[in-house]
Amino acid sequence: MKTILISGATGFVGRHFVEHALEQGYRPIVLVRKSSKTNYFDEKKVPVVILSFNDPEKLVVEVKTLIDTYGIIDNFIHIAGLTQSLKVSDYYNVNYQITKNLIEAFSTSTTNPPKFIFVSSIAALGPGDPITFKPISEDQSPNPVTYYGKSKLMAEQFLKSQTHMPWIILRPTIVYGPHEKNFFNLVKSLKMGFEIYVGSKKQMLSFIYVDDLVNVILKLCESKISQKDYNLCDGESYSISTVNQVIKNELNVKTKSIVLPTVFVRIIAFFNELVSRLTSLSPIVNQNKVNEMVQLNWLCDNSKIKEDIEFTPKFKLQEGMNKTIKWYKRNDWL
Repeated sequence: MKTILISGATGFVGRHFVEHALEQGYRPIVLVRKSSKTNYFDEKKVPVVILSFNDPEKLVVEVKTLIDTYGIIDNFIHIAGLTQSLKVSDYYNVNYQITKNLIEAFSTSTTNPPKFIFVSSIAALGPGDPITFKPISEDQSPNPVTYYGKSKLMAEQFLKSQTHMPWIILRPTIVYGPHEKNFFNLVKSLKMGFEIYVGSKKQMLSFIYVDDLVNVILKLCESKISQKDYNLCDGESYSISTVNQVIKNELNVKTKSIVLPTVFVRIIAFFNELVSRLTSLSPIVNQNKVNEMVQLNWLCDNSKIKEDIEFTPKFKLQEGMNKTIKWYKRNDWL
């Protein structure tokens, strides 16, 4: 039975990963903060380990204790990350510094470090060409347009410098599925009758259903692949209007289409940020997020991972959205 260590297990992708790992006979161990809710893992009898992510010296001792307690860790799936924050420094602390701390702790704590699978994001490479709409490939020169993407890229660059550690970098595009809250905001807006576009209807997107993402990670755990990076999507290209239509068909609703000028959205983002400073709540739409929303080309080239592990997604947008919206309804989100 292989042992898999997972960070970010309380999040959307992490929880799905733990469920699949248990179903396929792995022994998952989850890394959490003291403030994390662990009821689900307690019920499933999944070991929960609290680590001092921001204290490198303490972290080394804790990792040694973890290995002494549970034995060899075969794979470390690092999913934890920060997508929204009031402070720019938070992105670099969580997405870069903590990743670096974990890598160094495992490098110094054992002569046989686990395969480190880093779940990054297509945001680390940035958008593709808005004129040719050529899909984003692994060899594209990075040009992230958000603090999230920039901090993920820094973590990738550090990991690539670790020649003694087996690693894989995985960059999924938009991930959706049951339990996902950010994508749910789009679904909720369409349910209310509003089909909103920022600047243009010409945006092109790639998606990956959460189960396909998890299955790819598990397949990489079993493979001998190391020191490679991959972009990941379902292989299809979707216009934003097509995405909205798929969701509307599932909801059986009609909507009013509204194209908001970019400058207007930036004004909204500006006032959102002012309010957030008073409430200490991170706004969904801020100036940084608008930088991402206005990009026209978020298409992904997944040919490299298809070739290396014969990846064939089980869910395209229609099937995946059907399952997702059924889950939203069943759990009274809609």
